[in-house]
Amino acid sequence: MSTKHSSRSKFLLGVAASALAISGSAFAQEAETNSDDVIETISEEAEAEEARQEKIVVTGSLLRRDEYSSSSPIQVITANTATLQGLVDTADILQSSSVASGSTQINGNFGGFVVEGGTGVNTISLRGLGAQRSLVLFNGRRLGGAGTQGQVGAVDLNVIPDAAISRIEILKDGASSIYGSDAVAGVVNVITRRSVDAPEINVTYDRPFDTGGESFGIDGAYGLNFDKGSAVLSASYEKFEPLQQGDRDFLACPQDYIFTEDGSQRADLLDTRPDGQARRGYKCFNSISQVFDDANGGRRWIYDSALGDFRPRADGPAGVAETPYYDARQDSTSIIPETERVSVYLTADYDFGPTEFFGDFLFNNRTTEQENWRQLFPFQAPSNPTNPTGVGYARPIALIPFNTSVDIDYISATAGLRGNFGTSNEFLSTWDWEVAGVYSKSDGTYVTDTVPVNHVADDNQGLRPTAINVADPTSADGFTCYYPTDASSAAYANALRDGADVIPELDYQPCPANINYFTKDFLYGDLTDAEAGFLFAQDTGNTTYEQTTITGLVRGELFQLPAGPLGIAIGAEYRTFEINDQPGFYSSNNLQWGLSSAVTTAGDDTVMELFSEVDIPVIAGEPFFEELSVNLSGRYFDYDSSGSDSVYKAGLNWQITPTFRLRSTYGTSYRAPALYELYLGDSTSFAGQTNIDPCNYSDGAPTNSNVAANCAAAGLDGYIPFGSSALVTAGGGAGNLAPETSDALTVGFVVTPTFADLNIALDYFEIEINDQVARLSANSIVSGCYASPNFPNEPLCTLFERDEDPASPRYQQILSVSDNFVNINSQSTRGLDLTARYEHEASFGDFIFDMQGTWTFEDQFLLFSGEDFEPDDFNGTIGDPDFTANARLQFVRGDWRYNWFSEFTSRTSNDERLGGSVGSFSSRGEGLFYFKQYTEAQWYHGASVQYVADEWGVTVGVNNLFDEAPPAVSNGAATRRGIVPLVGTQYDYRGRSAFLRVSKSF
Repeated sequence: MSTKHSSRSKFLLGVAASALAISGSAFAQEAETNSDDVIETISEEAEAEEARQEKIVVTGSLLRRDEYSSSSPIQVITANTATLQGLVDTADILQSSSVASGSTQINGNFGGFVVEGGTGVNTISLRGLGAQRSLVLFNGRRLGGAGTQGQVGAVDLNVIPDAAISRIEILKDGASSIYGSDAVAGVVNVITRRSVDAPEINVTYDRPFDTGGESFGIDGAYGLNFDKGSAVLSASYEKFEPLQQGDRDFLACPQDYIFTEDGSQRADLLDTRPDGQARRGYKCFNSISQVFDDANGGRRWIYDSALGDFRPRADGPAGVAETPYYDARQDSTSIIPETERVSVYLTADYDFGPTEFFGDFLFNNRTTEQENWRQLFPFQAPSNPTNPTGVGYARPIALIPFNTSVDIDYISATAGLRGNFGTSNEFLSTWDWEVAGVYSKSDGTYVTDTVPVNHVADDNQGLRPTAINVADPTSADGFTCYYPTDASSAAYANALRDGADVIPELDYQPCPANINYFTKDFLYGDLTDAEAGFLFAQDTGNTTYEQTTITGLVRGELFQLPAGPLGIAIGAEYRTFEINDQPGFYSSNNLQWGLSSAVTTAGDDTVMELFSEVDIPVIAGEPFFEELSVNLSGRYFDYDSSGSDSVYKAGLNWQITPTFRLRSTYGTSYRAPALYELYLGDSTSFAGQTNIDPCNYSDGAPTNSNVAANCAAAGLDGYIPFGSSALVTAGGGAGNLAPETSDALTVGFVVTPTFADLNIALDYFEIEINDQVARLSANSIVSGCYASPNFPNEPLCTLFERDEDPASPRYQQILSVSDNFVNINSQSTRGLDLTARYEHEASFGDFIFDMQGTWTFEDQFLLFSGEDFEPDDFNGTIGDPDFTANARLQFVRGDWRYNWFSEFTSRTSNDERLGGSVGSFSSRGEGLFYFKQYTEAQWYHGASVQYVADEWGVTVGVNNLFDEAPPAVSNGAATRRGIVPLVGTQYDYRGRSAFLRVSKSF
């Protein structure tokens, strides 16, 4: 940690120790929720009576309402309920909700993988439709994106001050007509506390029973109240210790995890193959290292401790597990990275009389350290005197650090005025207005370990950039090698990145003596400081994302109808946003060994919007029509990047009797392509010919008739892919992308019987996105071209190049693929949400039970239109369960609260997608094996006790009470961590953990 960052953390930690809380002015929500429980729109009775008397604004609407109800389904999670379940992190709260837990969520588990937002980012994807289609609001206003690298756009939940949260409202249907672009799958509105009666401090600690994954937090608040206004200052510090690969058995030992064909026993643990030959030990494995290969028959050389030297593997004793498939250093790989967060939040308001000022300011800093490893295998020429093979090139294979760190500063500032029209006219007295501006900026630096490539060095050195050979008659070869110092390299790279007028000269230092890549020291990672300094460097990039929003709104009651007043809201919004990602020097100049290149991502966009909402009371106080109202809203967009369009939404709210209510919404949404989807700088990677070419006759003709006919028409009948990998270039789609459009339908039935304090709601949902923006992958592009009935005029066919020169050594190979963002056909999902709540007061205490569950009936992707293409339905596959639920039972007696809470995830399986569960494991004639390609249904349970006194409180509990491990799956069944699925973010890597929260007010 840098001195600057350390000093800043200490200062802000001091602030946190003396003050912290939460507050905020809300544009889309202006009422406090006094209940400490999870509630739904069906549970109006759970609201304090005084909160129901004044008109409030509910998420998903611009209008004030008499009751906390709407035609749209809304879930409300209060801060105290989250605390009782040991959830103090915003990402944990949201990602565990049933509307999100049925799909893969991006969180810290994805360290080491390329994700939108960079290392350590946490986002929310409602209904599995993607974070870029789930709008996150902070006190009813837009937050700007945060993160690092070129794909920044969605809100990083790390920036939200956890300690400042009063409650979170989740709108479960589309709301583009109310909030604009991105509100396709729904809206998350984080609402902060607005007052602090007395200074307070809270300390939170969470520790797994096993090692690794601990967290600690301290936060405090201080409030001021005076005649015409108030102010609240809050601050927090949070530290999340890493969970490393070696901390859990199911992570520490990656295995094939395959079974005999009948599934009766583990096949990869048997000592002999079905043909009677000895196995080479499919035990713990990861990236192979500590060996080298030669070109003389492709032999692998391993270290023999008895010889004290390397020898060809075949020369050793038969049956010995000779190849070190697993290097113990990989145990330090971060599964959940180390993260520190510091937040300061200030909110204030002041009443000038007819006009009130309100504002808030948020500062957040996050540092994340991700430890990782990768292979290094620099081919060495026969002329290299250290090459021990005697003939041909040799390939040493070593394990090297591949760590990443990010340091992100985020600010968001809001300022606004609001007031009422004149008071002399009864008609105008019900109208109010508001004007507000919000500015946010994310500024993140990311540093990655890399191996620079030397374009001019000789075969013996081979790996350092800008290394130079200076004439030196005293040296053996007449030259001496020099390479830049780290300090001058950093200054040089920063000057280039920033476009400085003067680029500093590089300072050089002598290269170390020729490195022998074939020694035990090198292959086992025991390098001298000089050798490590020569081989390795750090690549530093910087990403900024800025957003400015100005909104004006007028709302009130237009006139009186027989069933009540007609409410209307009219407003306008201006928004501009900009991204600027400058990759590091080595990345942007393609000077990294074994890593793709990346170039600048820079662009901006501006939108002007007009919007309106009207609430029409149709019938009230009649038999079977206690209340019937219609809500209509619309929004007009004009984007610089994608032109203009409009959307609308209609809602029906029918209170049939005091017991039964029907509600329904239908609306359209519009999502302009995100900045990174438009302007992402080109990055490069490589794809094997056999992995992407559908014209592959090695196992016979393609089974798809279109593919077979089109490949033959292209002269590829009988072709067998071979040779070098294809170059895959991925980037933005500016100039080619069209906006996404979508339709969303919800139909709900709410039951609130008068004979019991019981609420039940069932809501059917259906969302379809058209012209979805996505990157297809090289395989989908080439396969889609040859599968198209429009071949060769299919547009996908223009996105790759095949060598058509018969004289070329690469004749008929795929040379390159352009995998930029494009519009695909559609994605759709539909299902059913169930919500239930029951409260019972008894002489000895009060009982509360509530639960939320989501059934997903389909989750389909259709890449290409036409009768020859069928949608892919991922519903029920690993990471995409068709049912998830959570429930809580609480008993309250006096100052004590006792809680039991549970989460359920249904069984998932990839058997159908992978063509069955029995197949070959290798090409060595070992027969057929059974692959476990499913996950069992999973229950997690937890319990907590809370005691609250006048000035202090304590909460203690245990999560994952029965220490349920994630389900294991076979190699190839899904992307894995160890032997458990990575995409199954519904599962707990940390295991049983205890949590404690102590609160004190003064």
